[in-house]
Amino acid sequence: QIEDGLRAICTSWLSKIKQSKRHKKPFDDDAREAMNFFDGSNNWFWRDQGVDYSRMGPPSFRMQINKVFEAVKLFGSVIYHRNPVRTVTAKKFPVVSPESLNINPEPPPPDPAGMQAPPDPRLEQYMQISAQVSKAETTRKTVSEVIASYLNYTPNELDLKENARKAVDESIIKGMGLLWTELVDTEKNESGETYGMIGSFFDSCDNLFLDPDADEQEDCLWSARRCVHPIKDVAAKYGLDPSELKGHLESYAGELNSDGTPNRKKRRAGKTNDLIVYYKIYSKTGFGSTLKGFPKEYKQLFEALGDNCYIVVAEGVDYPLNVTKDIALEPADETGLPNSLFTRTRWPIPFHLDGSNPWPWTALQFHRKPGYIWPISHIKPGISELRFLNWAMSFLSTRVMTSCKTTVTVAKAAGEDIKDQLVKHEESGFSILELSETLGRSVNDIVSVLQMPEVTPELWKIIDAVSQMFDKATGLTELAYGMTRNQYRSAAEAQVKAEAISVRPDDMANVLEDTMSCVARKEALAARWLLQPQDVAPVVGPLGAELWGQYISGIDVHVIAREFDYRVEAGSARKPNKAAEVEKMGMAVQTLAPVLQGLVPMGVVGPL
Repeated sequence: QIEDGLRAICTSWLSKIKQSKRHKKPFDDDAREAMNFFDGSNNWFWRDQGVDYSRMGPPSFRMQINKVFEAVKLFGSVIYHRNPVRTVTAKKFPVVSPESLNINPEPPPPDPAGMQAPPDPRLEQYMQISAQVSKAETTRKTVSEVIASYLNYTPNELDLKENARKAVDESIIKGMGLLWTELVDTEKNESGETYGMIGSFFDSCDNLFLDPDADEQEDCLWSARRCVHPIKDVAAKYGLDPSELKGHLESYAGELNSDGTPNRKKRRAGKTNDLIVYYKIYSKTGFGSTLKGFPKEYKQLFEALGDNCYIVVAEGVDYPLNVTKDIALEPADETGLPNSLFTRTRWPIPFHLDGSNPWPWTALQFHRKPGYIWPISHIKPGISELRFLNWAMSFLSTRVMTSCKTTVTVAKAAGEDIKDQLVKHEESGFSILELSETLGRSVNDIVSVLQMPEVTPELWKIIDAVSQMFDKATGLTELAYGMTRNQYRSAAEAQVKAEAISVRPDDMANVLEDTMSCVARKEALAARWLLQPQDVAPVVGPLGAELWGQYISGIDVHVIAREFDYRVEAGSARKPNKAAEVEKMGMAVQTLAPVLQGLVPMGVVGPL
């Protein structure tokens, strides 16, 4: 019975993933078009999968105005120039004075007999609690410094900059860039000994699927990640026989699209190995028995697994990859399920304990869409104008090509001799026509050149107007390129325009900093959950590793997630403005120099 239940689990989850794909289709369509404008072939615009962008026949010369590439390079290179500096701050308790608790801190006056009255017992209790709070805050400050030291080491070691730049580029193009936080094993020495490191790595948003029932991302009850790896590696990871996964190849290759047509693009052909496509599902709604359409006779089998479950499924495999048939048939404990089954269905890292972002992925989204779990692309507001620019410039280029042709009319009575002389190539650049006197007509009556109509100036004005509309929609104004049509009349005008042009980059930089702060928080939670003192010793030193083993490893995960603030320093990821820094330093010297000069005669020459 449990084997049939596992088969029903796989079928139900694969069905939900297909529903998620359909729900994601509007986002995918916009993302695909924006990516084609970024890196598509010159011909895709005119006929992409049967979609015609023009009722006219396609032009002979087809060009693509790559405004998307300009947007990526202008915004992406500015907002993420280097890895940000991460800071970890332990939350402090507010200071509560004894007077607020109706405790008199002063000793009571002596009685009339001169005897000293006993002190208020609550004062001694207050002093003890204050000492405990002070000691705890000192320890937490040291812990925050150790965690910050580790979090600032891994970005350079695991190349966070390259992964984050990919996420930034995809977020600008498609609307969402993803960083997945996970554990990697790194070789420690020549003997092959390894130690774990926590890092965040890029993966395309094309491989993410979310709960289609949710209107906002915060309401999602499950998310899934599409993975493609060699069969032998997947079999080794989950302890399976590779032959059991072979059926997946035929099942996945024969899958149909939502419209019933054969799917020829879903299977990624393996050039070196047979590949398997599988899905890692992170569920907050149970193992799958609560899904709509799940058979009632199997609902009681998996209720003991709880709400937060981890399931790995693939087409053509009748059981979750992380729950083999042998494990399902092991002797059950008091819950009615094998203990190893419970262990294998736990999240690898319990991100569900983090209430603010309870998923192993962190999304960089510059433009959220209310009422829809998927964001919108930075390019979408100007996509219509971009289509027109490609259409107009392609036809204009074809017009230039046709206008460069020279059309010559020759009287039919002139005969083939005149035609041969016209097309004959002359090295000197001149062609000599010999006309027979018997024709009795002038040269202009026999041979004439047709004048092609010129390109109207109004067409250039229309293209310029549409281009400005796209620039305003995406922020690619002339100031973003460092150009201006009119000379500044004053320094105030220049400052106003400089502040206006930085509004969008500043907002995008703030969104990026908030996202990277969330990434740092996830990495700290994962490090607390998975890393041992020997893993962090090369980074934080022997004393830091000792603190990790004695204190950090014993801290509740909720404490790591909620009682420490993880932030990145403002502007630490952006490209530095050296001119502004020099100007600020000059102003500081002018302000502080008179004050500091007065301290020198007093013998104060060191740091204040």
